[in-house]
Amino acid sequence: MDPVQKLWMYENWLADHADDAELAKNHAYLVGSFWNPEAVKQLVNGDTHQSTDEEFEESSKLVREFTLKDLRNKEKSSGRRRKRNFKKE
Repeated sequence: MDPVQKLWMYENWLADHADDAELAKNHAYLVGSFWNPEAVKQLVNGDTHQSTDEEFEESSKLVREFTLKDLRNKEKSSGRRRKRNFKKE
């Protein structure tokens, strides 16, 4: 592989991981602001977003969808499916 291309690919990979880390950090601030807004305010020096209940519900919905999608992908990649045990009453 061409060294210049390899370096370019590495820089893009690094930028993608930096974006993912920034997204995770911002999401943590968002979720944490509902439980302890003062602590989050101290962490980000007063630059916080005051979200509404609707925005929180939308964020929660996105997290649930992403988590379910991730679980489905892991289940498909593992090649095995869980068997459900049904109890007879």
